[in-house]
Amino acid sequence: MFKNLTKFQKRTMLFLILAFIMSLGIIAVLLVALNVMGIRLNSIGDTMEEMAIQHIQTEVEVNQEIPLNSAISVTDELIVNIDMFINTEIPFTAEIPVTEEMLVPIRMGVHDYISLDTLIWVTEPISISVDDTIPLDQKMKMTIFGKDRGPSIPIKSKIPLKQDLHIDFNGPLPVKSTIPVDMLIIDTLPIGIEMRIPVDVMVPVKIPIKQQARITFNGPMPVDAMIPISLNIPVDIPLETTSLAKYFRKLAKGLRGLTSMELDDITNKQNQKEAIAQ
Repeated sequence: MFKNLTKFQKRTMLFLILAFIMSLGIIAVLLVALNVMGIRLNSIGDTMEEMAIQHIQTEVEVNQEIPLNSAISVTDELIVNIDMFINTEIPFTAEIPVTEEMLVPIRMGVHDYISLDTLIWVTEPISISVDDTIPLDQKMKMTIFGKDRGPSIPIKSKIPLKQDLHIDFNGPLPVKSTIPVDMLIIDTLPIGIEMRIPVDVMVPVKIPIKQQARITFNGPMPVDAMIPISLNIPVDIPLETTSLAKYFRKLAKGLRGLTSMELDDITNKQNQKEAIAQ
């Protein structure tokens, strides 16, 4: 049969046979893979079915403040510890004796005249600058042969005098004068005070109170506050009672039928969508 074929035809036939054998091998491998995939998809579907009936268990931490604005009726007596201070005033009346030495500052000006009549001892020579004119009006006798026997000659003149004189005092120098005084006195004088001071004042006091008291309420007590809440709440959510269970089961069914050639589930979904749209 193959003897009448040409060389090209023989090669073509050989290539086709090899391609057919390779196709059969690929098909076999795909069938095995499809079988393995089906087994694994069924296992995943079983897992999804189990997830649909599981429970979600966790703890929810709550840290927040709840506003409270209400009226609360308190029927029992409450024992309250009082630790407080009371600020009040107490009347105080008394006469306080005062005996004290006080230093009083003095600041005053003195304008007066002081009469001075005393003796002053001057032990050191005093240098005096003299600048004056001495009037001269007298008669002088002329000296003849060493004696004042001549006639008297009237002399009248003014003699200028300008020089420094050194004067010594052998005894006390009497001084009598009136001295003007203009001065400012700043000093501190001790003054003795002895008296009784009447006092009539309100004295502020701060009284500490530390004791227990019983308190009763005749009516409802209004409460307006923020209540802090810090809780760890255990939560157990069964998935079977939630809407997630339905989708888990649908997903499990879709995974099991993933290798199937049937299109019933797709057709049913399309019909449901069209019915909802209408």
